[in-house]
Amino acid sequence: MTRPGGHRPYGVLATFLLGLGTACSGAQPAKPVGPAVIPWPADDLQPLATLEGPAIQAAHAALEEALKRFPKEFTGQCAFSAQALEVVIGQEAGWFFARVNRRVDRCPGFGPGITGLEMDWFELYAISPDGRIERYPYYP
Repeated sequence: MTRPGGHRPYGVLATFLLGLGTACSGAQPAKPVGPAVIPWPADDLQPLATLEGPAIQAAHAALEEALKRFPKEFTGQCAFSAQALEVVIGQEAGWFFARVNRRVDRCPGFGPGITGLEMDWFELYAISPDGRIERYPYYP
């Protein structure tokens, strides 16, 4: 709606309020993420795996438990991170079983404190239907 004099009072008011809200909050208007930043798939997504939500939660819980067992002084180093681990997940009788394999070969130079024996390292966890997690009873 244009009033006599050629101005749109609601458009001006809306522009003023939008500018005032942005200025008062200190926020900048959101900038769209360009396609060059995210390489969105052109065709169908090529899946690594298709898992049910509870299986993903069980795998994540096992991964977190394995990461807790690493020495704190090596935190942030590739060989002691999720990058150097993989999770194999299975289900039986309503329980999920997760084997966390060590894959230090994914880290350049393997890192300090890593021996050839580290290539054959794994942890086994059981995740109950109600979400409790237990490590397979062996030492260490």
